[in-house]
Amino acid sequence: KHRDQHRAQRKQSSTPVVALVGYTNAGKSTLLNALANADVVAEDKLFATLDPTTRRVQLPSDRLALFSDTVGFIQKLPTMLVAAFRSTLEEVTEADLLVHVVDLSHPNMEEQISAVEEVLEELGAGDKTVVVALNKLDRFNLHDPVQLAQVQDALDEYPGAVAVSAVSGHGLPELLVAIDAALRYHMPHVDVLIPYNHGELVALMHEHGVVEAEEHTEHGTHMVGRLPTELTGRYIQYWNNPLHV
Repeated sequence: KHRDQHRAQRKQSSTPVVALVGYTNAGKSTLLNALANADVVAEDKLFATLDPTTRRVQLPSDRLALFSDTVGFIQKLPTMLVAAFRSTLEEVTEADLLVHVVDLSHPNMEEQISAVEEVLEELGAGDKTVVVALNKLDRFNLHDPVQLAQVQDALDEYPGAVAVSAVSGHGLPELLVAIDAALRYHMPHVDVLIPYNHGELVALMHEHGVVEAEEHTEHGTHMVGRLPTELTGRYIQYWNNPLHV
């Protein structure tokens, strides 16, 4: 019930939720620590994360997002475990975006990726937008042509993926850019002319949306950008060009 209240508050605030998913020991908790300067327990053992842990992260667009760590998946996740970790797995289905954290150094990387994708399907989250983070880049010697080629092959195999190291911080800025872009892509485009006596709507768009253009005109503030779907209704009477919505 407590978590349901928190989820309702998140939706009301229009703050996007990003869930970190991945095979167990892929480095999700360490990555969350690095992205949010948080202090989430990171242990090298099965199911170290038993409860969802959520932290605020500032994106390159200056928009805030809530990042949630989740339980590590394994192959053929038993039904009893799905039930036991229901609260943390619900974070996956409720999230606006998933970051699939992959252990790039693991010899069975592809099998682990497939296992995670199967669990996501079982949870009904198979159609979620996913950004792939190929983690543990610090375990590779990028001056070695063979190891560099291994990393490049993985990037080629998973287009749009970002190679990162949660330990060294390598690639984290690029990962945040990819996450920011993915969240932005799924927000409706708006073109509105807001009267000057409704400055709170201008502030709201700056806080929760993405402002692509802003101009002060004789009749109000002309703004072009993107907004979370749940906020667009508050702007409907100020559409400057309905075809853009």
